[in-house]
Amino acid sequence: MRISDADRDRVAGILRDAAGEGRITLEELEERLELGYRARTYADLEPLTADLPVHRSAASSLSPSVPVSVSRPGAEHPLLLRAKAGTITRRGRWRVPSRIEVTNPYGDTRLDFRQATLLSDFVEIEVVASWGDAKLILPEGGTAEISVDTSWFGSVDSRVPEIPAPPAPHFRVTGKVKGGALKVRYKLRLEDWFGWNGE
Repeated sequence: MRISDADRDRVAGILRDAAGEGRITLEELEERLELGYRARTYADLEPLTADLPVHRSAASSLSPSVPVSVSRPGAEHPLLLRAKAGTITRRGRWRVPSRIEVTNPYGDTRLDFRQATLLSDFVEIEVVASWGDAKLILPEGGTAEISVDTSWFGSVDSRVPEIPAPPAPHFRVTGKVKGGALKVRYKLRLEDWFGWNGE
């Protein structure tokens, strides 16, 4: 049976705990985490924790017979943000679904999640910012896995951890920033909203 992102995150938590207790090495942790986030079925996940002591509640939650959900009502509909060369900004109090799709080539995109209401503990963000700039400001403790196309001198500058750290929210960022720039931070100074200064 196919697994969810919540299942992958739960296994990642078990593996991190095992590494912290010295049951597996950091090299094994990295290898198993990579396999975990590539897993598609419960059969793929089970071997990753088969040799580790797991609390009954955690083990049972990996069974396909137990419904798993980290989403809150309304999280299933993606938020679509579109522009061609303008500015897209979301800040303050706003509702964040489990998926956001942003297309703003040649423009400036700024998404601030610090005061937002996250409808899911796992948020997927697809960004198309070719020849533009995209800035993501995460809540303190939030983590971000980034996999974007940066050809044509595009750049990615993230200063937040990649490995999920529940219960903090985890973001997965994909898309294209060909010739553009993607920056991920915990906070920006006021002047950064009007011109990124590299801090």
